[in-house]
Amino acid sequence: MYESRWTVNAGRVLLLVGMVTNLAANLLFARGQQPASSSRTEAILVLDTETFAPHRFIAVHGRRSLIQGYVSEGMEVWAYPFQILSGYSVAFRPQGSTAAINGKDLLSRVTYKPESVTCTYLGPDFIVRETLFVPLDHPGAILSYSVEGAKSIDIEVRAIPVMNLMWPAGVGGQSYAWNSSLSAFVLSEPENRYSATVGSPDIVAHDNPSNSAIHDASQAGIGLTLRPGHSGIARLFITLNSPHADSGSLFNQLIRDRESLEAEAATHFREVTERDLRIETPDSEANKAIAWAEIAIDQAWVCNLDLGCGYVAGYGATRGTRRPQYEWFFAGDGMVAAQGAMSAGDLAQARAELEFILRYQDRKTGMIWHELSQSAHFIDWGGKYPYMFVHVDVTFQFLGTLASYVDASGDSGFANQHWDEIEAAYRYCRSVIDPATALPRIPADKEGGNEQDRMSDDLGLSTSWVTASTAFAHLATITGHNSLAAEASKASGRARNSIGSRYWSSETSFWISGHDLSGKDMAEQRSGPGEALSLHLFGPEQTSVVLDQLASNSFQTDWGTRGIGAGSAGFDPDSYAKGSVWPVGTAALAETFWSEHRPVSGLSLWMTLLPLGSLDSPGHMPEVLAGNFYRPQIESVPEQTWSSAGFLDATVHGLLGLQVDSINNHLSFAPRLPANWANVSLRNIGVSHNSIAIELHRKANGLKLTIENPGAPFKFDFTPDIPLGATIGQAVFNHRPIAVRVENFPQQTEARIALDAPHGQSEIEVEWRGGVSIVPERPRPLLGDPDTGIRLVSFQLQRNILTLIADVPSDRNSHVGLQTGWTIASVQGVVAQTLEDSAIDLTFAASPAGSGPYRRARATVEFKP
Repeated sequence: MYESRWTVNAGRVLLLVGMVTNLAANLLFARGQQPASSSRTEAILVLDTETFAPHRFIAVHGRRSLIQGYVSEGMEVWAYPFQILSGYSVAFRPQGSTAAINGKDLLSRVTYKPESVTCTYLGPDFIVRETLFVPLDHPGAILSYSVEGAKSIDIEVRAIPVMNLMWPAGVGGQSYAWNSSLSAFVLSEPENRYSATVGSPDIVAHDNPSNSAIHDASQAGIGLTLRPGHSGIARLFITLNSPHADSGSLFNQLIRDRESLEAEAATHFREVTERDLRIETPDSEANKAIAWAEIAIDQAWVCNLDLGCGYVAGYGATRGTRRPQYEWFFAGDGMVAAQGAMSAGDLAQARAELEFILRYQDRKTGMIWHELSQSAHFIDWGGKYPYMFVHVDVTFQFLGTLASYVDASGDSGFANQHWDEIEAAYRYCRSVIDPATALPRIPADKEGGNEQDRMSDDLGLSTSWVTASTAFAHLATITGHNSLAAEASKASGRARNSIGSRYWSSETSFWISGHDLSGKDMAEQRSGPGEALSLHLFGPEQTSVVLDQLASNSFQTDWGTRGIGAGSAGFDPDSYAKGSVWPVGTAALAETFWSEHRPVSGLSLWMTLLPLGSLDSPGHMPEVLAGNFYRPQIESVPEQTWSSAGFLDATVHGLLGLQVDSINNHLSFAPRLPANWANVSLRNIGVSHNSIAIELHRKANGLKLTIENPGAPFKFDFTPDIPLGATIGQAVFNHRPIAVRVENFPQQTEARIALDAPHGQSEIEVEWRGGVSIVPERPRPLLGDPDTGIRLVSFQLQRNILTLIADVPSDRNSHVGLQTGWTIASVQGVVAQTLEDSAIDLTFAASPAGSGPYRRARATVEFKP
């Protein structure tokens, strides 16, 4: 899934007056900055940076407009589909001074909220707080400047007027003029259809546009001076005006309604956190990452008056000719975002995204589109440009996503309403199936998920066919198309039977990612698609071998999973797609490990994602990281929607094991929590129009689960992890004994309970005896760090002996934790230290004489019977 788009897509030392700081740029989450009355929501969603990092990305998002960029390079303002300004910068001139101080030299702190960003500038004897805000549903922006100091401070603004369409469309002949009645610059284009307004009642001076033959390059663009009044605040208002509309209409509305617009945006994001799935854990970093993932998905929802509303792929500064990264529509990215919205419980938005995707389906072929620029309305996007219908894999992905929505929502009416489009998409998928293999081939004029290599077929696409045909069969059954359901089920079965032999290399004991145009095996060893393992498309032994390799240091880093293993043909850790680390791929592989009963590996990968929300744009996860050092890859977009969505998916479906089937009124909860988490609670779980809450409390030898069900009874499966090798003592449901089935796997022991959850409050209590839990080391890399963490490749408990296989760094000690009430009899290959609360630390000693940065280590721990 994370390879469905491979398009090519950040030094600044800030001088604080009187001091120079070289402190590392670390994210401080709302450290004591909230007012005394702050709620839990405010504490989680207010993020602060101090000692501002080089190229720290800033973005403020609305449905129809955006402020974004890097202060060092100047901010940009968009009102879709137009870029209004670029190079926006500020300087501050104290009263009586002949020189202004550049704002970027004074910037010392940035405070992020979902609805606004505040930049704090520290001058010699003054402080200016610049708050960037865009209304939720209006094409405009408001920039406020609050000044504190002994002297009056003027704010000098410079910007480049653009007033042009997003790539690739464009208009020419733009001009700008001063409108004294509005106290604003009006930007326009020759046909006078579109215009933008930039101004304020607080402007005391401005440039006068002239037609002079001589221009001062340092004074390019437009300039204006704001002077705060008695309130100490000055504001600048920017609007994109409707076609042929008065240039002052929306401008005056923003001035008049500013307070209500700010309140509306703040209320919206507060409601998002109260409405969506609410997860609380003992880990504050995890709580922030989860809450901000939900916010990031909501912020990606964009409305274009000509095209409609949908998820954009991300946010990043404009590159080239008005091509921001990635503030336009990709159906594949949108479906990952829709899956994230479903995980958050925002089914209405997921449905709206599917509607948006269907709106532009190819009516002739049934193919789902790949890419849609926000300026597509102005050009022949689908005819003269080669981007819209290029990726064959997106149509396969669509069927699986739509089936997920129907199951989660119970909205079978959606499938009935769009049955013709659904069947057309299925027919398109069938049209590229090779009868000889029962698997898809990539047409000569199309691409699969990998844009870097020309391929005739690939494992990811073939796996997607198994998923798509199964999903279509399910949808056909729900909607009463039984013959089509039978046909699709047979197709899925034939594909399943074909994949194992076609995509397995006995020479490398690893899967084959695909075949080139001549039919030759691709030599690269790729880390996906993990879904091929979750679907059991290979044999048990093959699956185990691949999972061991994927858990090794060849693929794993302290910040996620490499797309291509180190040492593999084609590996390049600095590249965009051949050895770099994609958070969405890390999240997907974590889900695979959890589904294949390797919860420690799943947890280890999930933990690498937690720090990413502080790497560049606070609260948001980047597109891609380098494969050798902890840093964004040079082409990476700072706010990538599917990175946040993938993390949320992995949290909900992997870590928590939460699955909602509203079609069958069924909820599954299979938590695979860290052994040191004593509790977790979930609110707003939507099951068949009911809102369910569950709360789990754990102790050394048992757990208690409380279920709050305000509606009708539902089917409930509870499958918690218990310590490896533990046995069940007793289990009760509402104080009555209940049956528990224990299942043992090499790396997991789980207890299975199935029941009907009645109306009201219910309780499940389970007690166990013995067992051991593995506690993986949590990575905390700093920018520029190489990979130094331990990689637990595999382990198993046979009777009373625990065997661990790990890749450990040669130049330092490495640690694995155990949590157990058992007593150690002996160890080999490690040093064991007993700590408090039944904790044990296992140390793998450094071995500097090793031949490489990592070595394979084996350890055994024997417990007293």
